[in-house]
Amino acid sequence: MMEPAMSAKEILDRLDKMKEQLKGRPKTAEIEFALGNLYYENSRWPEAIDSYRQLLERAEAPLDRYLKLRERTHPANEPGPCEVHGQPSFDALIASADQLAQEGQALKALACYEAALDPMTVALTRQGNAWYLIGNEDKAIEDHERALQITPNSSDNLFFLGAILFEGGDGDLPRLKRAKEYWQRFLRAKPDPDREKLVSKDILRLQMAIDNHGHLPAEMPPQMRAMAVGPIQPPPPAPRLGQPQQRALDEAIARGEAALSAKRWQEAHEAFVEGRKLDAGNLKAARGDGIALLSLGKLSDAEAALRDALGRDPDDSLALYELGEVFFKGEHYTGAARFWSQVLEQDPKLAQQMGVQGKLQAAQQAQ
Repeated sequence: MMEPAMSAKEILDRLDKMKEQLKGRPKTAEIEFALGNLYYENSRWPEAIDSYRQLLERAEAPLDRYLKLRERTHPANEPGPCEVHGQPSFDALIASADQLAQEGQALKALACYEAALDPMTVALTRQGNAWYLIGNEDKAIEDHERALQITPNSSDNLFFLGAILFEGGDGDLPRLKRAKEYWQRFLRAKPDPDREKLVSKDILRLQMAIDNHGHLPAEMPPQMRAMAVGPIQPPPPAPRLGQPQQRALDEAIARGEAALSAKRWQEAHEAFVEGRKLDAGNLKAARGDGIALLSLGKLSDAEAALRDALGRDPDDSLALYELGEVFFKGEHYTGAARFWSQVLEQDPKLAQQMGVQGKLQAAQQAQ
């Protein structure tokens, strides 16, 4: 009988136990990319950064050769598909591209370079987001700009660059002008409709700051929700539950919430897990599970659950508040400040109840 596939958490647990054994062992580019994605999609930002770093170091020299060859090649000529049989590895594609370049077959070489380097854009984008989420804006900007060198019209990178530069740009007129340039390019790049709507609104606020000598008017603080909550994977669509399943889901959530009120964190976690088996992205179940996991000291798992809740409702104030707690306890003070700023703006009643103003000041002072 075939064994059931391991969950992402089981794979991560096994990797954690094998870290010492794997240290120093050579890994292929494909494994480095897969590890980076696994860590990133489970909100383990430092480990994602390290895996992507290893991949990008491997790709740096081939990437430079690709960019130089592309610059010398007539822009009207579009490379066709890379003519390599089967499913070649990164190293095989680069070797083929180098050989074709030496033979003067520039278009065929470019096609093979691009086939090999396509994951690099994803790695740079995700590494940039991970740097941003642990509070290093300079490295985030550097990675997104490097990704644009590979794919100049990438709407993802144009969006994030504009958002990062805008969010930290109050009082810095040149930085705000750069943000505007990136967003103008973003709007011309056939972007995702939800992001397009957000940018179309906030670029007007950005222009107000530029017109005001680089200072955003006090009555109009930045509202970059897409950056405040970070990269969230959309949850599975809400399943169609029959009456018995819906009743079981509601009962599991009720038991979890009662256990939360009694501060029985493990019991709450188990009840919410039961509910999430019926609907993985259910807002109340995912948010409650995040709160329970946070109280149990499991910060990475708590963050993942709270992000699942925000995937269902990006404006849920309580999930945003609890994510601020996760980031603060993890000493990622810039991220904590972002979440709590958003709660303070959109839900003053909850902010007052939770003492968000004082927490925000503590996070800002700790940066």
